[in-house]
Amino acid sequence: MTLSLRALTKSYAGRLALADVGVELPAGAYTCIMGASGSGKTTLLRIVAGLERQDRGSVLLDGRPLDGLPAERRPVHTLFQDYALFPHLSAADNVAFAPRLLGVRGPELTARVRALLADVGLDMSFETRKPAAMSGGEQQRLALARALAGEPRWLLLDEPLAALDRPLRAGLRRLLRDVTRRRGLGCLHVTHDPEEALALADRLLVFGGGRLLAAGAPAELYAAPPSLTVARLLGEVTPEPAGDGWLRPEHLRLEPPRPRASEDMSPDTCPIGHAHPSMSSETSHSPDNLTRETAGADRPAARAVGTVRAVACLGDRWEVEVEIGGRVHLSRVPGAPACEPGQSVGLVWDRQRVLRFAAPDA
Repeated sequence: MTLSLRALTKSYAGRLALADVGVELPAGAYTCIMGASGSGKTTLLRIVAGLERQDRGSVLLDGRPLDGLPAERRPVHTLFQDYALFPHLSAADNVAFAPRLLGVRGPELTARVRALLADVGLDMSFETRKPAAMSGGEQQRLALARALAGEPRWLLLDEPLAALDRPLRAGLRRLLRDVTRRRGLGCLHVTHDPEEALALADRLLVFGGGRLLAAGAPAELYAAPPSLTVARLLGEVTPEPAGDGWLRPEHLRLEPPRPRASEDMSPDTCPIGHAHPSMSSETSHSPDNLTRETAGADRPAARAVGTVRAVACLGDRWEVEVEIGGRVHLSRVPGAPACEPGQSVGLVWDRQRVLRFAAPDA
């Protein structure tokens, strides 16, 4: 079922929360909504759920307006950050709540509840447990099973993984993607975590100031964001050395400062994995230590030399801060770099990777 949002507008006490938001969300797609606090993303979700009434506009499902339907009659289910489980009911009774309202009873109800619990990775030993006797991750799995029990056509998720630690978030993120895909569910998922959004979404909506700033495939928006605001919401950016553009830190590579002709340029003198091969020897020097080179016929590259200010291990990658002319630039590399604070180091980047925007504060 296609979810259509038509010119949705909402204000609170004269403050605009949503401004003329319109978008078509295809059936079975996983759509993530990102934005800073107060950008309108949760307001949008609550309007779709029927928990909030818009001032103008309409919500349609396969062309049928939902605006007049109360929340309990809409074919959607909302999964909240705090799970909203019934604390006095067992896990099985939490899951059975919606099917009972639909008239399901007896062996059919028992079988459905067990199948749903198994689908989210909870075995029969959880059936009699109450939420207070379960971990945060287990409660989130139970909340997902309960959401699926009502057989919604769309699942609405309001930062459902935010309260969990990183390993649990990663596992539940994969579970969400797997379960919703197998069931063909449409999902509208609010998150502030760019890693979560990029991993889950088929389509990404980016909000700011109550307006839809960008919509598209996550990888495309990450690689070519329409504004600096959108770029920063999807991941860190670092200034282009000696330029007015921006780069993703993973696109700023490290190499040793270029040696004089008498010095050895063998691979043994370069940090493993960060030497920039086959760089042209034709360079043009500028006062700010920038060298423009060619990394192949159709891949123009640039190079600058700076001083390492800090090196930090981020777990699966390393971050190096390099200062050039008073500005700090970030490089993120997959392995431990062979440089230390105070040393000179070269930065190399592909000019085709530089992000440029119409206005610096866009």
